[in-house]
Amino acid sequence: MSLLIIDALNIIRRIHEAIPEPDSEEKVADTIKSSLSSFKRALKTHRPTHAVAVFDHGGRTWKHELYEAYQAHRKPMPQPLRAGLLTLKHELQGMGLPWISIEGIEADDAIAALVEKWCITRSERAIILSTDKDFLQLLNDQVCIYDHFKDVWRDAAYVQEKFGVTPSQMGDLLALMGDAVDGVPGVDKIGCKTAAMLLRINGNLDRLISNADKVAGQVGVNLRKGIDIARLSRELVSFKTDRPLGLTWKMLVQAQVPPLPTHTLTETLP
Repeated sequence: MSLLIIDALNIIRRIHEAIPEPDSEEKVADTIKSSLSSFKRALKTHRPTHAVAVFDHGGRTWKHELYEAYQAHRKPMPQPLRAGLLTLKHELQGMGLPWISIEGIEADDAIAALVEKWCITRSERAIILSTDKDFLQLLNDQVCIYDHFKDVWRDAAYVQEKFGVTPSQMGDLLALMGDAVDGVPGVDKIGCKTAAMLLRINGNLDRLISNADKVAGQVGVNLRKGIDIARLSRELVSFKTDRPLGLTWKMLVQAQVPPLPTHTLTETLP
């Protein structure tokens, strides 16, 4: 048994951007075709008992209410592609892959909620198909992340080598260094290496803030000035997992595997 969660727009947008053509109906058609092939390949590769594709709903979320500049400079989705998503979602239904998008939260939040609820009720693997580094903070012995484009697992060793921290420290690292793509401000002039060093010494962001007076030099000056921003940024890279998803596990069962006993499939995801 396993759960495959596809970060749908992560896959779709990367495929769209990799096609070296101006935006057009033909490019969108190629994107949809390639995306559907990717989803099918993922199902064949991982052969999950349960699977779902998760989309952003669009519009404002709780993070915009928290910080008005959140994602303010993010490149918008081309309108032809946005219109083409309706066709893609229809095709997903036809191939038996459920999809969801929840108003008021990001796809990231819905994915984190699915992972949380799966881990509470199951002991088998949950696989997230995405290249989004925010999900690295969810890694543990049960939760895996797969880079569909490189065909590699992103595990704790990858996080340590790439960022110099453990998965449990990734949220704090992102809060300190910020994320220009999403408009997460981070602490001024504290990059990945400095943030990783501070977390290796202090363990987590709360302890680092408590010890801010002990951090020497300009790094200490910047940190003390940026404590409120660090706390705000930590919220912006976190996940809201309390929103109802309107699903049961039974809805996510894949047809290519034998069905599970009924009593294990009728739980509603709150």
